[in-house]
Amino acid sequence: MSNILKTLIISITLLTFSFQGYSQQKYAREYEREGDKSMNKQDYNQALDYYILGRKFVKKDLNLIYKCGEACLMMKNYDKAEYWYQKVLIENDTNNINEMFPYLYLHLAKASISNGNIIQAQSFLNTCLLDCNDINIRKEVKNELNKIDWIIDNDKEKLFLITNLGKNVNTETSQTASYILKDSILIFTTPEFKTKKDSEGKTYYTDIYNQIYFSFIDDYYYTPAKRLDWGKINKKKTNCSDLFFDTLTSTAYFTYTKTKNNKDLSQIYYSKQENNQWSKPKPFLPTMDKESNNTNPVIARKNNEAVMYFASDRKGGFGKMDLWYVDLNNEKAKPVNLGSTINTTGNEITPFYYNDDEELYFSSDTHYGFGGFDIFRSDGWLTRWTTPENLKKPINSSANDVYPFITDSDNEGYFTSNRPSENNVDNKTCCNDLYRFNSKAPQEPTIQIIKEKIKFNPAFDLPIALYFHNDSPDNGSDSKTTKASYEDCFKLYLTLANQYKANRTKGLDDSLANIEIKNVDEFIETKIKKNYNKLNDALEYVLEQLKNGKNVTIQIRGYSSSLYDILYNYNLSERRIVSVENYMRNWNNGQLKPYMDSLAEDNFHRLEVVHLAMGKLQSTSPNPDNIEAKRKSIYLEQSMEERRIEIKVVQIRN
Repeated sequence: MSNILKTLIISITLLTFSFQGYSQQKYAREYEREGDKSMNKQDYNQALDYYILGRKFVKKDLNLIYKCGEACLMMKNYDKAEYWYQKVLIENDTNNINEMFPYLYLHLAKASISNGNIIQAQSFLNTCLLDCNDINIRKEVKNELNKIDWIIDNDKEKLFLITNLGKNVNTETSQTASYILKDSILIFTTPEFKTKKDSEGKTYYTDIYNQIYFSFIDDYYYTPAKRLDWGKINKKKTNCSDLFFDTLTSTAYFTYTKTKNNKDLSQIYYSKQENNQWSKPKPFLPTMDKESNNTNPVIARKNNEAVMYFASDRKGGFGKMDLWYVDLNNEKAKPVNLGSTINTTGNEITPFYYNDDEELYFSSDTHYGFGGFDIFRSDGWLTRWTTPENLKKPINSSANDVYPFITDSDNEGYFTSNRPSENNVDNKTCCNDLYRFNSKAPQEPTIQIIKEKIKFNPAFDLPIALYFHNDSPDNGSDSKTTKASYEDCFKLYLTLANQYKANRTKGLDDSLANIEIKNVDEFIETKIKKNYNKLNDALEYVLEQLKNGKNVTIQIRGYSSSLYDILYNYNLSERRIVSVENYMRNWNNGQLKPYMDSLAEDNFHRLEVVHLAMGKLQSTSPNPDNIEAKRKSIYLEQSMEERRIEIKVVQIRN
């Protein structure tokens, strides 16, 4: 073959690859544009589908990966959002990631906060401060860091029982805006919809419209929900929500949301009950503003005054959605902003006024909270308010907690939250459920219940393997001791789940990536979480033996992967054993500590813990010299398996 012919063939081949590459890019950009259109229409689920389709043509496209994260964040799918943002960082081969995506670290931190991964979020925000020069972003980052400081200082739960209202009320879709009528009827908002399946069997919801439903309350039981039949309040193909019934005037106030020019606009309407008939719904003119959203009406009274509190993004506010009031005794009254004590530069929504104690309850995403929207309380009236007080955990969470309705101040009420529940499978924070809170502390379990809880048998349940992230606890330390508890190491591992997924899926197409994601999820569920629960069952068993006068010896072996040298890994293994010992000392309010500190007649502690640090003696995972290869090896399943301690023996000494 002549050199001229060889050159011609090579040129044609290169041209073909170039054309194919151009073609692939063209398809990817087309899907990206369709995804952007869906984002503008607030159809985030459809947008995500388009972005993922685009990635089938150009799998390593940071722009599409980032937009997948943005769509998931808007869908409140914080777990998947964190994964996609992490993937941007892992797949990135350049040094200008902040220039490409100035909001990346901020949005990653917000997703992490909503997942309860506070320490991770703190790290992302500090990285953003180092690299980002945008004044507005830096201001928002500093505010998020202050929120994290507040979370760390207030991360203690009050004694409240939180009850999901169950499947007669809550479904796989979102339920919101609870209102209790005559202490016996729960009124709330739920969507009606049609379903269809595509060629792959995936279910899609169509013709979705919010409607008002009700359920009868019998103590803690709620009857199957039914559509509310009050005149024409529920209208076909119209979103109806946020119903509040004013018993004094027999007037129902509610919100209609209509779509115009791809934009949703909410206005408050009302209907009066006269002679057992409901009047035709009319717009509530004092709050009507065709340029803004007006929603969440609630009536409040004090002495001879009657007002409506509501949420609006009308002009003249302090931020996005603000809380306002309008005087019901004055037909010409104009809405008045509640002021800067309540309203912020962010969103304040879903007000409720508890008349008995003159308290305003509302939700905010800007006053210091645990993530997303939290519920707050403030004493006052009209524009004079005390500093809002966060209701704390467990009423508030790292998810969105909104629509407070109080039936007994400080004791009982209802709220809406998208915290993880059994109704949310694919997206554990996608949808809202209705919850009830009650301040009655749980009763002490009886002896029968305690015996039923003990599920550990040394003959069948040993060894118990407890797993650690790389170089945890106290990374970089040469010490054999640590102040860390295994609980800290366990929580750290869970917060890094999306980091593991992003690293394990680097450079893979989506079908292979999904397998790796499933493997990480399976490791977390069946090994990390399951064995953590088994540890607690074992400690229940040990405590029971000690209370019965027996003495117990526990043997713990510590292991590591192959990274680093022999001496370092020996000390690391010892620290891991100590972290489990620290956990045992603090377990169940320190019930085991006295037994760990006191001697038995055989001169061993009543609860003796024997350490056997093995280091990397049994490790077969790689220990490469290359820094990048070392980093990759951290996330290998083989390395994950080796970074553990094992409780090998639980011996009862008479």
